[in-house]
Amino acid sequence: MDELLPFTDEPPQGDGPARVRLLGTLASITFRNDDNGWTVARLETDESGERVTLVGAMPGVEEGDSVAVEGRWTQHPNFGRQLSVETCRVQLPSGRKGVVRFLGGGRIKGVGPATADKIVDALGLDVLSRLERNPELLHTVPGIGRAKAGAILEQLAEQRDSSDALVFLADLGLGPALSLRVWRLYKTDTVAMVRTDPFRLAEEVPGVGFRTADNLARELGHEPDSAYRVAAGLLHLLSQAALEGHVGLPSEELLERSAAFLEVNEQRVEQVFVETLEAGRLTEDELVYRPELLAAERDVAAAAARLLTRGRPPTDLAPAAAVARASSRLGFELADDQRAALELAIAAPLSVITGGPGVGKTTLVRAVVEVLEEQGCRLALAAPTGRAARRLAQATGRDAATLHRLLGLRPSGDFTPFMPQEQLDADVLVIDEVSMVDVTLMAVTLAALPETCAVVLVGDVDQLPSVGPGDVLAAFARSGVVPVARLTTVFRQAEGSGIVRVAHDWNAGRAPEFDVGDSGQAYWIERRDAASALQTLLTMATERIPQRFSLDPLRDVQVLTPMHKGPLGTVALNEALRARLNPPGKQKAELQRFGRTLREGDKVMQVKNNYDLDVFNGDVGVLTSIDEDASQACVDFEGRHVTYGLDQLDQLEPAFAITCHKSQGSEFPAVVLPLVMGQRMMLRRNLVYTAFTRAKQVLVALGETAALQRALSTVDTGTRHGRLAQRLAAAAGVEQDGPDGVVDPASEGLA
Repeated sequence: MDELLPFTDEPPQGDGPARVRLLGTLASITFRNDDNGWTVARLETDESGERVTLVGAMPGVEEGDSVAVEGRWTQHPNFGRQLSVETCRVQLPSGRKGVVRFLGGGRIKGVGPATADKIVDALGLDVLSRLERNPELLHTVPGIGRAKAGAILEQLAEQRDSSDALVFLADLGLGPALSLRVWRLYKTDTVAMVRTDPFRLAEEVPGVGFRTADNLARELGHEPDSAYRVAAGLLHLLSQAALEGHVGLPSEELLERSAAFLEVNEQRVEQVFVETLEAGRLTEDELVYRPELLAAERDVAAAAARLLTRGRPPTDLAPAAAVARASSRLGFELADDQRAALELAIAAPLSVITGGPGVGKTTLVRAVVEVLEEQGCRLALAAPTGRAARRLAQATGRDAATLHRLLGLRPSGDFTPFMPQEQLDADVLVIDEVSMVDVTLMAVTLAALPETCAVVLVGDVDQLPSVGPGDVLAAFARSGVVPVARLTTVFRQAEGSGIVRVAHDWNAGRAPEFDVGDSGQAYWIERRDAASALQTLLTMATERIPQRFSLDPLRDVQVLTPMHKGPLGTVALNEALRARLNPPGKQKAELQRFGRTLREGDKVMQVKNNYDLDVFNGDVGVLTSIDEDASQACVDFEGRHVTYGLDQLDQLEPAFAITCHKSQGSEFPAVVLPLVMGQRMMLRRNLVYTAFTRAKQVLVALGETAALQRALSTVDTGTRHGRLAQRLAAAAGVEQDGPDGVVDPASEGLA
């Protein structure tokens, strides 16, 4: 136990400041994130007594600790010279002052400086070593009873166990924050568990993926075809498939993928696959599922079947009367397909309303709300994202919330269904932008409804499906069981819209006629390659569009792109657009965090739901201030100012350019969309259709004509595996045509 709490990070690559080693005492700790150990502290060096600032991952350290740190000097623009810590080892103290600080500085609950003095007086400066060999000695210290001695000894033992475990994990190459998470989860079982099955970390420790666990296993000498590794690989690939939108996979595909990924023969993979099924870690029902995803798919089908067979309509108002009242409340007549959709929504306990841009979905939702509210129904309005919920509230003049906030949902795992706090107190739930709702969120939403609550689902079935697993809206629509109303009439006010015209032509598979001249809305600019497309994009987004349409280039113009990588991916575009729209300046504070530089004035997007801050995945704002002294930053979300702790800034990503997927549920005054053949793997009709329909005032698509044509002709290469439609049909006793286990809207005539 010569050294405690060793933490090691990978050193930076390439040339840079020389690595230095300092010994000293932590004089003060000015900031610490207990979740990941990130710390700002002052070190009094042993050699000169100079005080220096330490910044980095140092979990578990306390003021007064003797430490050995290694790192590299950096120069902060506001705080001067700092040591960026790469390794930190807390060492056992040697002198009386250090021993008293170690025992009485807050690390051991119930031991303050006075008690620590007594212990050192009674047992000497080598008290820590003596107590490790003979714990009973603590009972001889005057004033320390048996119960208090037991509590102190238990904490000292945990300190030693923690030290051993963290030394073990550090030697395996695990970083400080992850090491701390592992210890907190497994405590005294850490070493034994990791030695036996390091792959459990990939399933149970946030931030540890399969590859990290695989590296640990290799260091520990596990065989490449060990049952632990193969089982973890199967689970990992099903998780990856879920990130691609699949609820499950055919067994043949899973086995083939796993053998190639693990570089293990398929016979061994199949053997472990059977064992994993028998152990209940995987389940098979036509497809192979993670258990939680199979449960979610079954739950959605069962809940929908209950609504359809035992639910009751929101009102018994006659259809003709409902249409008349809606027209009266709205002040105009509804179109034929809108009337049919209204009659369906008020008469069915579960219904789907779908349609493209300009066909009156918003008007129809208003009509449904007006009629049902007049009938005394208690309504709840919701959408998957904060932006979509705000749009729904503006359209209806009623309160609307995200599904998570409406139902009090808190995530309990990557693909584990959310847990509602209580059932929804409503007679009718109206959900907009349902194409964004994945199978797990739909499962818990339907589970939170009382038996008497009807559901109206609204969305565009031709848009991109949810980022998460499943294609719920398409599955409901193609099931042949759930009543569906499709709006197709393009209204007069939308007929003159170039954006609406182009979107409908595109969705129908017709080459759209883009506008020309100053009076248009939807433009195509041909460029010969990605380099020329990039230059045109930068000019359009930062100069031409803002000037022509009197728009703010930062807040009103949104660049969308199919991919993250490449010269026209989000990474490169964010750098290029930032250089134009928010270059560095003496008056702009900057902050290095999570591998990137944040700057005041940056356009950012929230990428996870934060219920405490009331910001949600997809919210876009501007970083208005960074205050390192106060350890906080502020983001302006369309006039609402939200304060973040500096340790929360990993929830923000640059948003000068975002992917088409990330744009779902949002609308922007202007959209710029690059399309080049370098993106060929992502070019699909529904992806581009989704991007087109995000624009409200102006749409500029630009790039290579071959890429535009490829996207138009590629109906859907992103077929998702799942059996929700089949389960819905089976629950209602309806035989469904088409391939089993595949969600493909195009094959059902929905695209």
